[in-house]
Amino acid sequence: MGSEVSGADHNLLVSVEIRQKLSNYPRPDREPVKLLVIGSREAIQAMLQQMHMCGFAEIFEWTDFMPAPTPERPLQCQPGELMRMLVKYFSKPHAM
Repeated sequence: MGSEVSGADHNLLVSVEIRQKLSNYPRPDREPVKLLVIGSREAIQAMLQQMHMCGFAEIFEWTDFMPAPTPERPLQCQPGELMRMLVKYFSKPHAM
């Protein structure tokens, strides 16, 4: 016995995931807002977990890890786009 999911439960989980993805597709009546989380792999994972627990975003909605912007490869925005930033601090995991 493990954490295996039955066929019906698996189908329900897949159905919920598909509905979530479809509800997040672009539509003419909605404007996209891009969220960035920049930090160590561990800190990013912690932030994504926090947002997931608050019901803000599912983990699968986020992209895979990408390199952060650098002076040679800066973040590029579209004309008229603005930004705001918030810095949150997370405890570093203790080395074992």
